[in-house]
Amino acid sequence: MRYTILYLLIFFGKLISAQDAANTGSIKGVVKDKKSGETIIQATIQVVGTYNATSTDIDGNYELKNIKPGDYSIKISYIGYTTKVYNGIKIKNGETVSLDIELTEESATLGEVEVVGDKNLVDLESAKSTYKIASEDIKQMNARDVQQIVALQPGVQQTQDGIQIRGARAYETSYIVDGVSAKDPLAGTGFGAAVSAGSLQEVNVITGGAGAEYGGSTGGVVAAKIKEGGQAYAAGGGWTTDNPRIIKNNSMGWNTDLVNVYLSGPVPGFKKKVTFFISGDMQLTDEYTSLLRLGPPNITPLDGITDRYKANQLRSSILDNYEFWGPRQDNKWTNTTKLAYNMGKGMKITLTNQHSILLNQNTRTLQVIGITQVLNPGFQYPYALNLDNATTYTHRTNLTSLNFKHFFTKQWNYEVTVGRLFTNLRADANGRPYREPTIDKILDPRSITTTPVSPYYTGKGDDLNYLYPTPGPGFINNGGISPIWHDHYAQEYSLNWKFNYSALSNKVFWTFGQQHKEQELQWVDITSPWVGQAIVLQNGEKTPVTAIGSSADLWKVSPAQGGFFATNELRYKGVTANFGLRWEYWAYGTFADDAAKSPANPLPQPIKDQYINNTVNILGRNFNSRLLPNININFPVTDNNTLFFNYGHQMQLQHPRFVYRSLNPIFKSYSPQDDIGNIALRPEVTVDYEIGLKSQITKNAGFQFSAFYKDKFDYVRPEIVLIKDQTGQFVEAQIQYNQDYARIRGIDMQYSQRFAKWFKGIIGGTYQIATGKSNSAAEAADGLKQNGFVGASKEQFLSWDVPLDLKFMIIFKGDTTLRIGKYSLKGWRAFLTMNWKSNGQRYSPAIKTGVNDDGRTKYEIDPFRVNTEMSEAIFNTDLKISKDITMYKTAVISIFIEIRNLLDNKNSQIINPVTGRGYYDGDPLLITERDPLYPNPQQDGLLPHNPARFRAPRQFLIGLSMGF
Repeated sequence: MRYTILYLLIFFGKLISAQDAANTGSIKGVVKDKKSGETIIQATIQVVGTYNATSTDIDGNYELKNIKPGDYSIKISYIGYTTKVYNGIKIKNGETVSLDIELTEESATLGEVEVVGDKNLVDLESAKSTYKIASEDIKQMNARDVQQIVALQPGVQQTQDGIQIRGARAYETSYIVDGVSAKDPLAGTGFGAAVSAGSLQEVNVITGGAGAEYGGSTGGVVAAKIKEGGQAYAAGGGWTTDNPRIIKNNSMGWNTDLVNVYLSGPVPGFKKKVTFFISGDMQLTDEYTSLLRLGPPNITPLDGITDRYKANQLRSSILDNYEFWGPRQDNKWTNTTKLAYNMGKGMKITLTNQHSILLNQNTRTLQVIGITQVLNPGFQYPYALNLDNATTYTHRTNLTSLNFKHFFTKQWNYEVTVGRLFTNLRADANGRPYREPTIDKILDPRSITTTPVSPYYTGKGDDLNYLYPTPGPGFINNGGISPIWHDHYAQEYSLNWKFNYSALSNKVFWTFGQQHKEQELQWVDITSPWVGQAIVLQNGEKTPVTAIGSSADLWKVSPAQGGFFATNELRYKGVTANFGLRWEYWAYGTFADDAAKSPANPLPQPIKDQYINNTVNILGRNFNSRLLPNININFPVTDNNTLFFNYGHQMQLQHPRFVYRSLNPIFKSYSPQDDIGNIALRPEVTVDYEIGLKSQITKNAGFQFSAFYKDKFDYVRPEIVLIKDQTGQFVEAQIQYNQDYARIRGIDMQYSQRFAKWFKGIIGGTYQIATGKSNSAAEAADGLKQNGFVGASKEQFLSWDVPLDLKFMIIFKGDTTLRIGKYSLKGWRAFLTMNWKSNGQRYSPAIKTGVNDDGRTKYEIDPFRVNTEMSEAIFNTDLKISKDITMYKTAVISIFIEIRNLLDNKNSQIINPVTGRGYYDGDPLLITERDPLYPNPQQDGLLPHNPARFRAPRQFLIGLSMGF
């Protein structure tokens, strides 16, 4: 049936394009070699977005007839030459446009398409849902890094959890920098190496239709390309701040400073064949939560506390000079270096190094897949009054990419990329050592009585008075330290290669290649590390060391993964069909192989047998594999309107924690309800369907629409099984199995409009529904412990489901032709974004179940309405206005102001299930939560005034940049 529909669409497209040939125009000319001036025979000339195409004759001449009036792109291609595209060619009724063309040998341009005219607003030849953001637009934006740029695109959500593309979880995004994966395989953020916006040449966001070349991802693809140096020297930098030191009591700033410097140009002594680009960025802030009071006047004991809530000094146990690296609550340092050597004869080599250091107290820095609470902000509210004792996170990354391209014949070229990614993440009690040599005091903050204490009278006429801590239960302000100690590193070496072959005058393309990674992963996760440490007795003797914390998980593994891929792309008169196949393979390494063979390992025997039976031993390692097909088809339906269809399978390996957890018997004692890894886990798989329309309405207007459906399965959820502990006794343990799934379906669109050269407007929107069994393995585990999954098998809305997401963007750049009265707008630039979401997040509503003795209404979560309600809508507006001043002909100074959350909207992000919004003074709460209107020393929990319950308020920044 679906093939019948495609054939009918093609037939009607040809029928429409053939009608009324009298009201048409034409294009004619000659195609020559730019260097020799000789004519080129059988070059293909095509009107992009139509079936209209022809070839040059024996004299290099061509003529395209029967072109309807309108704006078109003309593409010229020939084997061994760079494809050339002329954009904005205007065809008028009855007229013939003369267009003579010169092509450059492809070995000189290394496969880059040569574009003449303004960039098209949509890509009519691609079947992918893709958005390419060039450096010119990035420069206009107020985005700091790749994530913020990506978040502006349709189909992309930026939540507390990270970047989520078309309803996928944050860790499912594939993040590539100069051809090398930049994703931390152990942290669940989806991103690893931090790249500043100023270092980017372009960012390509693929939300649907990623082909067989991309592996290891079940979400979208973010491919970033680092800038290269030019043939002339360039230097510059800038400073942005919300604390200009001249405004006292600044309510729209929170001590933020952003600094960027760069230098680029040719390397001396290499005749301009070698160029360099170097940049450094510093982003420091105390975050908006440091400015807000933790409670309202006259209601909580926090009245009168107005100091900033931040640590006196962030300390890191893996950074020697932490005073320098961590002066604020959130610190990000990045530096980028790129060398490019154009060797001639169709050869080019580039070397990129990207290094970053992040030091903060944001718990979202470490998102361990499956155990992190979904959509919870990272502010450590329990430690708000003593952040010097909270958890500090240090994330270091170093990425190196060596890329070599070679066009060695007119039909063949290849590309080889060698990469190394190193990431290290440490979480500790603000730089304190793992644990002291001996323990002589209580360190667990939950076991220490908070002082001072205040009397509490029950008011019931009895003599019993309570003494309760101030500011109340839940806050950790007592000398105790964070019970979290975590360290992981990942060292990943990759080799990627691919060959490209073109035939039949660039009508048939073959691509085949391989991507391979060798990894070394080390994981240390300890809770309350002081537990089990030696204690000094009165006689001076020490007790023996009995444990590594209250719980511990330690392993070091060397897995491998990769894939072979092949694609065949056919192009004929406007139709593009791409058929791809990827053979993905992986090996969990000798750690898992040994676990499958060891009788002492606690894994149930059926899991061991399944692992052995489903793998093949190659060179001493057990490998598993999977075939993943992909189909992309794109064809015109009318002139400048193309229909596209995508079908594909993608897979992603489970987080290593689910595979290796607790399989090291040396460091683990098995107690009831322990989590145990499963070496027989299958990867997560997504089957993706998409159909869409692209329209180049005019050369200055474009539209893109797509409908998508994603079937995601083989997520993990737990089962309780019996295993043998180290004493040989049977105990219950929790093992993850492939039992969960999710479905995402929706539509997204984008309309772009350009006015002259000074204005560009973009309206985008997404409507989608994301449902599944559970939000995470941890949530499924909680349901298992509480009720054995009674009622939990029902499909429900996922907590990050945002049905409607609308985005509006304006980019303005003035020139001498634009004036307000007599005043020229040359040098003025503006960037405005607006984002409206139908809800902040899904939540399970509360219902009234009675009234307490003290008159407090009881509200409890309705167990039959999980995630059925949506919190109040989110609306945010950002504005940046700049003025460029040219000095000495080459120097440009820019002065700008930037206002984030321009309208100061109060957007909720911690939802009160009773009201469906963030907590306001006097709002009712769940009966299990501490209500400041009903003080009770027996009521556990925190006060509801977490400053992170709302997103960031208005922030006003000013800046100055200079470039030469």
